[in-house]
Amino acid sequence: MDHNRASVTNVVRELTNDRGVDLVVDPVGNTLATSLAALCDEGTLVSVGNAGGGTLTVDLWQALQRNQSILGVFMGTVLSRPGVRRTVDAMLADLSQGRLTVPIDSRFPLAQAAAAHRHAEDNKILGRVVLIP
Repeated sequence: MDHNRASVTNVVRELTNDRGVDLVVDPVGNTLATSLAALCDEGTLVSVGNAGGGTLTVDLWQALQRNQSILGVFMGTVLSRPGVRRTVDAMLADLSQGRLTVPIDSRFPLAQAAAAHRHAEDNKILGRVVLIP
């Protein structure tokens, strides 16, 4: 297990009394192995994209042994559907009114965009990286 994956998994295990979480929604893609390691037995991973880029490879043997479920969702073509669009609009409204929160890992001034990208690419984040104009 690489260092970043071990760090995230250790934090999750500590916060859940070594149980793991029931659900991980992973939009990054190249973090699938870490996401699976953070899941509890019989937990569910929902992969919703590959924002991290690159080839998605993961050994599924441990997930099978732990009875974990993996669902894949590709939003690219479904965003134009009226029901999906309404749901996204409702979530954005909830976010803007404080009913839905997004964990922020760090904030960078726009002038430091390269540093923000490097920080995100290091896969050491536990929330969003925000660029501030």
